Amino acid sequence: MELALDADIAAMAEIIARRPALDLDHVEIPALRAAVHAAGWPTERVEMAAVEDMTVAGGVGDIPARLYKPRQGEALPLLVFLHGGGFVLCSLDTHDNFCRALAKAGDCAVLSIDYRLAPEYRFPAAYEDASAALEWAAGNAAALGCDGRRLALAGDSAGGNLAAAVALHASPEVRLKLRHLLLFYPALDPTASGTSYDTFPQTPFLSSEMMRWYWRQYVSNADLADPRVALLRSHDLARLPQTTVAIAEFDPLRSEVEAFCLALTESGVDLETRRYDGVSHGFASMVGLIGKARLAIDHGGVRLRDAFIRSA
Repeated sequence: MELALDADIAAMAEIIARRPALDLDHVEIPALRAAVHAAGWPTERVEMAAVEDMTVAGGVGDIPARLYKPRQGEALPLLVFLHGGGFVLCSLDTHDNFCRALAKAGDCAVLSIDYRLAPEYRFPAAYEDASAALEWAAGNAAALGCDGRRLALAGDSAGGNLAAAVALHASPEVRLKLRHLLLFYPALDPTASGTSYDTFPQTPFLSSEMMRWYWRQYVSNADLADPRVALLRSHDLARLPQTTVAIAEFDPLRSEVEAFCLALTESGVDLETRRYDGVSHGFASMVGLIGKARLAIDHGGVRLRDAFIRSA
């Protein structure tokens, strides 16, 4: 199936197509991570008033994090961000400009979390780090110069899975402070059995085969029904705050994201979704390179600002 790609995506897909194919049967994960970091696309960095590397307390040790502030002065709302990368790849650095753009669009501080990666640390390690980071942020927002009464969670792809799961299972005290959940094409079904795995098996930044490989690194068969990772199996979705979901037209995950959005609506969650046509999974992280990345982030920013203003 030939994809009617947006011009920006098509240009990047042409570059990617020139690279050697990845052999998942013989991949060396440290080398793959190094290649992902080295292949960063050049783009103009979104300027911040302050950026600070730090650590937050986790259950098994400190977790690296990075705090972004678009401006100084009043205590800003705080958005906890969880990066994508299939639970295996990426870091604070790969999503640096994404976080900068979110901070500016949402007029909020962003705390990006460098959770433990699979396969060295399998489920529930990443979930536990994300959960601990949210609880820490809620309790330490004032020390960061932020407004702990106005919290939000965001994540892309695997990070979207973590953000949704953590929001769903947060302590009652934290859920009272959680104003918004912002998800970009989240990975929600560890069985990888949605219809779009067959409809869109090969897209520029993610193939069905690759996504299934990611899941195998992160979860075992015994985890496939665990509600902390299998969000489509949750019966408590009504507990989620106001939510925004960005959907990519060409994405192996599209069917599960759309099923999740339907379940949210049926559960009475205040939900707004937007599908971005012509783009593929991963597009929003490429701020400055893909025009629709800016559209998705700006729309998320509008929703964040609205949620924060209404709860001020």
